[in-house]
Amino acid sequence: MPAPSAMPAPPEPPEPPEPPRPSYPPTVALPAAPPPPRHGPRRADCPWCGSRSLRGGRAGAQRAVLERCRECRHAFRNPPLPPRPGHPAVRAAVRLRYAAAARAVLRLRPEPESWLDAGTGDADFPATARAYFPYTAFDGLDATHRVLRARAADRLEEAHVGRLTDPHLTARLRARYDVVSLFQHLERAADPRAELRAALHALRPGGLLLLDVADPHRLLAPPAATRPAGLRAELAELGCTLLTGPRAHRVLARKEG
Repeated sequence: MPAPSAMPAPPEPPEPPEPPRPSYPPTVALPAAPPPPRHGPRRADCPWCGSRSLRGGRAGAQRAVLERCRECRHAFRNPPLPPRPGHPAVRAAVRLRYAAAARAVLRLRPEPESWLDAGTGDADFPATARAYFPYTAFDGLDATHRVLRARAADRLEEAHVGRLTDPHLTARLRARYDVVSLFQHLERAADPRAELRAALHALRPGGLLLLDVADPHRLLAPPAATRPAGLRAELAELGCTLLTGPRAHRVLARKEG
C-alpha cells in the first residue's frame, strides 16, 4: 500500500496590526526669560551730600551716564551698574590692593586679635589678609547672604548679615574689634556718614580703621565747601588720628579715647 501523504502545515496566523501611535501636540516654545537689568534705579540726588543739583547727560533705561554734583563735585555713574564678576586681570589687581592694605596694617598693628571686614561679600579680603595675620579672627558683614557662604567655606569666623547701621548689629558689635576695614563700601552706602560712625562704634579704643575709597577729598565733603574737606576732616572731627598722607586713597585712622 502506498504511504500516506504528509499533512500540509497550517498557515501562520497573521501578525496583529501595530497599535496606533499616540499623537502629541506640537512642541510649544517657552518664552525666554527676561534678561537681568543692566542698571540699578536712577538716583535723583548725590550719594555723598544728598544734593539734588546734578549735572550731566540724560540716558534711557539701557545706558548709564556720568553725572556730577554741583555742590560737592562728586562724580558718579547714574544709574549704577550692578556688581558683575570681574575680568581675571581685574581680580588680580584687586588681590594686589588687598595685600598692600594688609601690609599697611601689619606695620602698625602686627597681631590684632579681631578684625571686621564690612561689605565683605565673599570675604576675598579676609582670605588674602589671613596670610599676614594667621592668628587674627576675621569676621565679615554684608547686606547679602554671600557672607554666610564665606563662613561655610571657613573664610570667616563669624558672619553678620545686614548693615553697620542696623540697630541690632550696632549693639552687638560695639567696641568689639581691633581693626575694621571697608573697601569701596562708603561709596555704595546711602548714608556714608552714618556708616562711618557705625564703623568707629565697632572699634575698641586705639583700634584701626582701614578705608579704601576712590576719592577721599570729595567723599563726605560739606555741600557748601569751596574746597571739599573730605573724609580726612570728617575722621578728625570724630576724634580719630590720621595715619596716612593727604593724597592716599587708602586711609588709615586710629580711634582715640
